Amino acid sequence: MTAEWALEVGDLTNRREMMERYGGSRFGGIEPSNRSPNVLIYSDPKQGIQHGYNYDGWDPDADSPFFYYTGEGQRGDQNPESKGNRAILRHLETGPALRLFEAAGPNRGGGKPQLYIGEFHIDPVDPWRFREAPDRDGLMRQVVVHKLVAVEPARSRAVSQAGMVTHPLEVDVPFDERKLREVALRWLEQRTDGGRQALSLEDLRDFEGGYDLASPAVELWQPPGFEALLSIRDERDVEGEQVQLDGLTLSPESSVHIESLRVAEVRRFPLIWLQSIGGARYLAMFPLYVAARDGADFLLSPDETFGRLPEEPESALEVVMKRYVLAETKRRLHQPVFRAHVLRAYERRCAVCALRHVELLDAAHIVPDAHELGVPAIHNGMAMCKLHHAAYDANLLGVTPERRIEIPPRIMTEVDGPTLKYGLQGRHGQDLMILPASQLEWPDPELLTQRYEQFRAASAVG
Repeated sequence: MTAEWALEVGDLTNRREMMERYGGSRFGGIEPSNRSPNVLIYSDPKQGIQHGYNYDGWDPDADSPFFYYTGEGQRGDQNPESKGNRAILRHLETGPALRLFEAAGPNRGGGKPQLYIGEFHIDPVDPWRFREAPDRDGLMRQVVVHKLVAVEPARSRAVSQAGMVTHPLEVDVPFDERKLREVALRWLEQRTDGGRQALSLEDLRDFEGGYDLASPAVELWQPPGFEALLSIRDERDVEGEQVQLDGLTLSPESSVHIESLRVAEVRRFPLIWLQSIGGARYLAMFPLYVAARDGADFLLSPDETFGRLPEEPESALEVVMKRYVLAETKRRLHQPVFRAHVLRAYERRCAVCALRHVELLDAAHIVPDAHELGVPAIHNGMAMCKLHHAAYDANLLGVTPERRIEIPPRIMTEVDGPTLKYGLQGRHGQDLMILPASQLEWPDPELLTQRYEQFRAASAVG
């Protein structure tokens, strides 16, 4: 049942009453209500100063509607994409109102008395900034300072006991581009399930870090104020054009972009590669680093170590290290793109059992990528759930050139639980349940034959 908002500006309550009526907890500073369309924000400037929350308060201009509110997190750098901070920054998009309270005395059993200051909304033009402040251990860190706008500024300022922010808010702290990039990478990690889920350019607009992750107008994107490129959008059809991702090579013509990449190389800045997989969707590969350059050609690698290896190895150890890193780079770059293309072709379902849960699906190679025929192309792959992928790799499940499933005799005679009975034994002799809509993307019969012979040999030995 949705609780109606019952407080007027200037009303006194406490955390226990608020929790019982609107949900949340009695201790967090930012509490999205699970019983009403509100985000409850609690400020205690006197107590907060002890933990580095020394930006809570009103704008020095007495007629200003702005209230500055420090985000959540008492140790280390704050993240604008943390749960509470995100609830504030995205409330205009998601709908709930921001309700600000100030601590109004000591704890009296139901939590500290709370004075309701009024409804606010985030400033859509300048929603937040990083500021420097000590954490609860006294170590300097960056905090997120939200810029809130009072709906009824005169009433809210009249009842508020908060002071004015004396720290210079219009003077930015030293610009830390590396930390801003790390905020973007943390958001991408969460948003893409560790790089497994593709995004559209519209999806990227959900990022509320104060800058854009990409631009539809340009493929090489450097946000204003950044020293180096942040993202590269590659519109090539990697699967269709058989582009080999041994490494990602960038050859910008602009001297500005060349210098930008040189800065990224020297500063070891992480970059984002947005690889088109069709349908206006992109697979984000990150973090990438400038690994080497030859004139205006730059090689990017997901391994930061690669950029510290000599371009012309002088010792046997350096040769082995570079060979290993190059092989690892190829594997790490083509696997996510290969998976995205295969899952798209198989409509995000397991070829063996038709399971739809994409979180449990892999792109299984027919011929391993280490083999000369093991190209990262759809015709060398099948979408499989993790059970059937593991069984396929372990030769506990085979696929004939006619796309029929076989289970080894020794497995067919075993007695175990329902997973073995229905997941493996029950599939024996059945055709693949899912195939791509285009026959051109079906498993290559020659590759299936080669892999099936390997399966038969292993079954005979077992």
